[in-house]
Amino acid sequence: MMTSSSIPMPKLTDEQLEFALWLSKGNSLFLCSEICSEFGNVDGIETFNGHFQKRTLFRLKREGLLTETTIFEMGIRWQKLSLNQRGKQLLTNSEVKAHA
Repeated sequence: MMTSSSIPMPKLTDEQLEFALWLSKGNSLFLCSEICSEFGNVDGIETFNGHFQKRTLFRLKREGLLTETTIFEMGIRWQKLSLNQRGKQLLTNSEVKAHA
């Protein structure tokens, strides 16, 4: 059986790493998953100073670097997206390589 430490870490672009670093500082995004006029909207990105594309979010999720929590606000379902432990580990490994 493979353990999480034996799963190779993905190689991310500079933009993806910058976004992951922003998430690691306690920031989160909220993605509307309710079929309504808000569907697909992203909230919480206003404080990110870099270039954001939804495909960056898709990549981080695909690589298993995000935690999702479903919340309801005024009856509308949102997915709260935060960096998980694996994502934090990736950033730690990236910083070590950058300073080597």
